[in-house]
Amino acid sequence: MARQITLAQFEAVDGLYSQLLRMGDFMTCADPRAWISLSNRLNDACIDAIGYDATNAFESAEACAADLVVRALTSSTMVSA
Repeated sequence: MARQITLAQFEAVDGLYSQLLRMGDFMTCADPRAWISLSNRLNDACIDAIGYDATNAFESAEACAADLVVRALTSSTMVSA
């Protein structure tokens, strides 16, 4: 995944991923329906950022987002304005 993404795409993925992490694990969260809805929105944001095939190469939207955020934060060229 050496593709560049925009700052807006990074912020969307990072924000949704942070919200999902704050909700906790699906099995123990207070609102499972909200967790699923947020996970679906995160999946859509990942698809928007890196494409359908690259997103589906991961086992979940959460794994894709984690990888994308780490790569973006450690790369000097992945995120563009």
